[in-house]
Amino acid sequence: MKTNLKKLSFIVLLAGTLFCIQSRDPLYGQQNAVDFNKPILPSVYLGLGLEVNNYGFGFGLEVPVSGNMSITGNAGIGGWGFKIGGSINYYFTDVTGKSQLSLGYSRASGLKDFSTDLNVEPDDTKQTVKLDLNVIQTINLIYTYNLRIGKSCKAGFSGGYAIPLTKTPYAIKTQGITLTSSSDQVLKMMEPGGLIIGIKFMFGI
Repeated sequence: MKTNLKKLSFIVLLAGTLFCIQSRDPLYGQQNAVDFNKPILPSVYLGLGLEVNNYGFGFGLEVPVSGNMSITGNAGIGGWGFKIGGSINYYFTDVTGKSQLSLGYSRASGLKDFSTDLNVEPDDTKQTVKLDLNVIQTINLIYTYNLRIGKSCKAGFSGGYAIPLTKTPYAIKTQGITLTSSSDQVLKMMEPGGLIIGIKFMFGI
């Protein structure tokens, strides 16, 4: 599945780049410079990205709803299973502008019968432990800086914070096991929530 995702990602990025290049009118001289500085507002943005603690690696769709507002939906996959989510976005100037603030929601599906090697009590020995990784939901606060490419495409660089809403992120299925504090910290690092860092490429149509 990872190989197919990589192939599909490459195809999407290549198609998006070609689309951006194609969207530039073959004008010359001063006329070309003036035209290039006027971005086109697409009906919808489609894209591909990687965003830690949000939608993982996946696809996104952004729809402008007013001069400086848009809504986003995304779907992806990460270390805590499949992820879906969305956000309401505010641009400081307009939807083609650089700075963007987002308030969003994300849901990670979790994984059943997930096995991994962890340290356990009382001797801090390592053994294979079976877990259920529970569904985790987060509220996401994100700032994105968008770099315009051509007239209707953009690359976005994001940072923010994900606030987890789920109180019990995992359940131990192996009988008689107590995890050490270091193993619990490892699982906390895996679970959605905390610092958001991401990059995405969006092309407008």
